[in-house]
Order: sequence, then structure tokens, then C-alpha cells
Amino acid sequence: MARIKTSGNISSIIGKVGGSVFQGSQGGLIMRNQSGKINSNTLRSNSHQVGLSIVQGEWQRLTDAQRYLWEVYSIYLNKPQHHNQSLRVNGHQLFIDINTIRYDLSIYDNAFQPYLLTTPILAPLPQPINITTIERNGITLEINLDRAVSNVNDAIILFLSRPLTGSQMSGYVKTTLMKSTTNNGTVFDVGFAYPDVYGRMIEIGEWVQSKIAIYNTSSENYSSYSVQRIQIT
Repeated sequence: MARIKTSGNISSIIGKVGGSVFQGSQGGLIMRNQSGKINSNTLRSNSHQVGLSIVQGEWQRLTDAQRYLWEVYSIYLNKPQHHNQSLRVNGHQLFIDINTIRYDLSIYDNAFQPYLLTTPILAPLPQPINITTIERNGITLEINLDRAVSNVNDAIILFLSRPLTGSQMSGYVKTTLMKSTTNNGTVFDVGFAYPDVYGRMIEIGEWVQSKIAIYNTSSENYSSYSVQRIQIT
């Protein structure tokens, strides 16, 4: 972001010029780079919609006994709904939620092969995982985790927002699933997933809204999400 000093030749510029956006601020006129636009019709978006449709169809093919097990599992977890904390997530919602995540990440992580989970496991959820730092390393983005993970038993579920400035403090920022392979250790490499979604790689000094969870095969479910706003280093 750059601050523009106005003169007799330039008194006011508001709007987009080339790849830059000019806007007013309390300190004067500023210029920032324009973020790449999100294409909702990308292969990733289409793949998610296809996956959701497939998982819905798989629910219809479950037996009554299998559906009953999912309902028992929902009672066991007693997980409140996101938009209405007084209501519990039911068995059908759990089946769709878990298997849609599994479908979306099935070609990236062995933990989701085969992708369809027909029978839930009554076991405690994994402990939440947190991000310590996010580092731009050349053309890739490295997510540093607060504990080591195993690519045999674990899978990282990471959502990131578009690039943000330090002044963008909105309580709600849209995030998108980063489809990448989980490796052993404490670093999750986003690879080309970020520019594939947002049109460009995030730069050092910019901010991002993150939402991360960890899936574990011992419970065949994922932890609660840890939500953080982090500056890229």
C-alpha cells in the first residue's frame, strides 16, 4: 500500500486504475494492489457442489439401522448448531458434514480413502490444533502448527481468507478450504492452493483470517476449529 501526495496536477483519484485501487483515508489518498477475484465457477467450487450432491445420495442409500447409528452419534457428541446454539446437530447433518469434508480432501490425504464413512465411531473428538505462524516461503505458503501431525492418522482442514490489510477488522470474513496434502511434522504446506482460489499469492505483511481443525482416524471426525487472524511473515 502506498500513500499519494496530491499536487496541482493530481488533486483526487478514486477508483481502479490497472491493477491498483485508489481510495481516500484520514491520512490522505492511498494506493493498494487490487486482489484477484474469486471465480465461483472454478473446478474447486464445482467439485465441492458435486461432492455435496454425491454425499446426499449416499445418505439416501443408508439402511435405517445405519441412519440410527448416526443419530445416536449426534446425541453422543451433543454438538450445537452454528446458527442456533439451542439446537443440536442431528445425525443427517453430521453425516453430510463429515463426508463432504472427506470427499473434498480424498485425493489429497490417505486418511480419506475410501472417502465414504458409513458408520460413525463413538469416540472423543481430537484436541484442537492451532497455527503459530504463517510464512511466505518463495512461491509457497507454510502453516506452522503448534504440534506435530502424522499423515497416516491425521489430516489438516484449513480455511483461509483473501489477503487482508491491517485495518480490515470485520468480524466476518469469508474463508475457503485449502486443498493440500498433510505431511508429517509441524508444517502444513498450502502449495498452489491459495493462488488457485484467490488469483494470487498472499504477500509478506498482509493479513489473513484462518480457520483450522485436525481430522483423526481414531475418531473418524475432526476437532473444533481454531479461528485466528494472522499476519504473513
